[in-house]
Amino acid sequence: MELYTTSLLFIVSFSTIIFLLFRRNSAFWRSINTPPGSTGLPLIGETFQIISAYKTENPEPFIDARVSKYGSVFTTHVFGERTVFSADVEINKFILQNEGRLFESSYPGSIANLVGKHSLLLMRGGLHRRMHSLTMSFANSTIIKDHLLADIDRLVRLNLDSWTGRILLMDEAKKITFELTLKQLLSIEPCEWSENLRKEYMLVIEGFFCIPLPFFSLTYRRAIQARKRVTEALHLVVRERRIEREKGVKKNDMLAALFDSDGDEENFYDDEIVDFLVSLLVAGYDTTSTTMTLAVKYLTDTPSALAQLKEEHDAIRAKKGASVALEWDDYKSMPFTQCVVNETLRLSNIISGVFRRAITDVKIKDYTIPKGAKVFTSLRAVHLDQDNFEDARVFNPWRWQVSNSLSI
Repeated sequence: MELYTTSLLFIVSFSTIIFLLFRRNSAFWRSINTPPGSTGLPLIGETFQIISAYKTENPEPFIDARVSKYGSVFTTHVFGERTVFSADVEINKFILQNEGRLFESSYPGSIANLVGKHSLLLMRGGLHRRMHSLTMSFANSTIIKDHLLADIDRLVRLNLDSWTGRILLMDEAKKITFELTLKQLLSIEPCEWSENLRKEYMLVIEGFFCIPLPFFSLTYRRAIQARKRVTEALHLVVRERRIEREKGVKKNDMLAALFDSDGDEENFYDDEIVDFLVSLLVAGYDTTSTTMTLAVKYLTDTPSALAQLKEEHDAIRAKKGASVALEWDDYKSMPFTQCVVNETLRLSNIISGVFRRAITDVKIKDYTIPKGAKVFTSLRAVHLDQDNFEDARVFNPWRWQVSNSLSI
């Protein structure tokens, strides 16, 4: 009886404290004229609503309903924090252009737990600039031009040859994407080890789309455990590669570029390298495979676009022959293919937006975003806004044959 009474008192006291803190915080936000909105329940906020919306085929209603009610800038409460959402193209540009001055990268703790504190998403200052510069240098290097297309061609053919009967396109796209990303980052070819690592990554990815409370969410708890196994496997790879490097073994991949940069400035620690690799795998795995799958869907639903795309590809294939791999010049001579890529990226919005935090009080239009407030710039809302694109929710690759002034 005493234990029950003690537990009840604790629950009531805890709930009262949370309620009072929540009400006090709400009063503060109202006092400084922050964007209007609804913050939902204490602690949970509107996290259930945004997760359930993004698990459907049409996640737009979460933003659509709030933009309709409050305008293009509104306040909500998701993933444990009160957050200002922007669906305004000019405000989004302002936020992103003032990175490091008025705003800094800041993602919910639940995401940080999955990608690691040294992820490119969470880095700030000099380390972020160094890692970002290194990534862009590698992406623009001759390594990509010389090897990327050849690896894509080889791995796609390898997977196509293994298909028998009915296949699930999304699963196959994820497999191809993971194998390709692993090849570019670590020079690892498809094998039992890479397939086991991919299965662990699938569990990590699932953790991004659930209530981020390990005690209540089995999915999130599994994701945290899988992330630990992934980092352990990558730590072994990094240590083995350091030993190989000391013996004079040289490879052309992202890990080699990280090792080579050690002499430029302070050396990277293994933890930093592993978190960096984890975030790049996360960034490339689910997003790219989903975009590939949606491209097939959009083209299937738009026969005229599929026919024009096939005509462009057939013309190149007729010159090269069926067995010759595509080269960089072939890729650059596909104007309509690029239109399809642009329209797929616009409509699919795999990266729905980015999180930032205000470094100081920032006035935007008639509102104030207080210092320390979380901000989400919604790229999805901008790309699907009728004011920015005619028939914005219709797949129309031909729109990219005419110059479009929107650049976000």
